Amino acid sequence: MEEKKVAPYGAVIIKLLKDAVYHDRDKDIWDRLLLYKTSIEEYFEKIGVNLNLNESDGFAYLSQSRNIEDDGLDDEKVPKLTRAMPLSYDVTLLCVLLRERLYHCETNEGDSSRIVITLDEIRELLAPFFKERLNEEKQLKKFDSIINQVKEFGFLRELKGHDPASFKIERIIKARVPADKLQEIKEKLKGKNDSKD
Repeated sequence: MEEKKVAPYGAVIIKLLKDAVYHDRDKDIWDRLLLYKTSIEEYFEKIGVNLNLNESDGFAYLSQSRNIEDDGLDDEKVPKLTRAMPLSYDVTLLCVLLRERLYHCETNEGDSSRIVITLDEIRELLAPFFKERLNEEKQLKKFDSIINQVKEFGFLRELKGHDPASFKIERIIKARVPADKLQEIKEKLKGKNDSKD
């Protein structure tokens, strides 16, 4: 049987289907993505998927097209590439706080290419929003659980070998929490928090 030739951007397609691609940790894939950008976009367009490439911030990810026209099939009959994962109040809150931190660094500091935040700093950001009468140990466990969820979504990356424990805020968070939507999201969070009281 004749062996079929794999496209030179095949590895990029597979990586994007699994996860986002980052300039700083997927160097070979990133370079190939830029080299074959048009072919990759055309490949994904055929299946109703968008390539979202942010060269200045160094990340790329896929999203599902809203209007899919494929031989008369409507949106309801076309399988979704990814499952919608609604964020909980706590996770959304931390994402907003991290996004604000990133925005502040970008607008007020010279080098914002690597935004690093310590575990203690993240806990301090969260603390004012949790008035529950939990003992300190339970509170820290709750905060760490929120942080782990944000890591799973790919918005934080733990930096190995750092003391104190530190994380990089991944710039892909800008796609999920745009700067112009920060205030709107904060107002919604405030409304949800008020309704808890």
